[in-house]
Amino acid sequence: MFRNAVATAWQQAAGYTAQMNARLLALALALACGAHAAVILRSPEASFKPVADKLHSTVIDVNGRVPVSADGATAVAERVTHGTGTLLANGLAVTTLHAVALPSPAGKLIPLQDVEVQVAGGNAMAAQVIAGAPDLDLAILALPAEAASLEAAPLSTDALTEGDPLLAMGVDGDAVVVVGVSVVAVNGDILSVGGDRILDSRFWGGPLYDERGRLVGIELMSLGPAKAISASFIQRLLDQRPGKHVMTGASEHEP
Repeated sequence: MFRNAVATAWQQAAGYTAQMNARLLALALALACGAHAAVILRSPEASFKPVADKLHSTVIDVNGRVPVSADGATAVAERVTHGTGTLLANGLAVTTLHAVALPSPAGKLIPLQDVEVQVAGGNAMAAQVIAGAPDLDLAILALPAEAASLEAAPLSTDALTEGDPLLAMGVDGDAVVVVGVSVVAVNGDILSVGGDRILDSRFWGGPLYDERGRLVGIELMSLGPAKAISASFIQRLLDQRPGKHVMTGASEHEP
């Protein structure tokens, strides 16, 4: 369903390899944390503090689980994958595919049936993988109806340029880590970002916000320089789902 959109972004991402490998998967799955409650500010622009205060609750903790039983006992759900995610409008969220999937014997990532997210305040919600871009390690999640009322930033449709300041967020233990970064390069839908601190696995699947509090990108899994996919690409993924829409800018965008 998403092959054309993914292929376009993939071709634009010169030098970026989103192929899952064992080392990267091990690093991603090594992260463990619970419901976040605090915000850690690390060198963001002063003008971004209101954005951090308002939107840190849009960062979610994502867990994939499988039933495990021992000695014939009743199966208990056990966490096997983990990652950061970002709330979108209308009860949707985006995260990394490896946070909600396990590899098949053939090496293909298969979405898990039991996915749970922790939102601000520590509330746990069931989630379902409904779409994605495997080549970019992205997954779209549908949350319960009550999630539609949760805070979500509008998606920006403005073009970014080199040097634009942004705010990156990720989950770290019981906190949301907030880091100031800037755009290093723009190659189609692929953004290269950088700053004083490395955007490690805590940030993969997390948001990039601009000074107006708009979602401009989602951070991608990368062991090299930090990469992100544009909000416009996320919008196209959502637009390919019949009957669905999210907020873009100040108005609703219908597919």
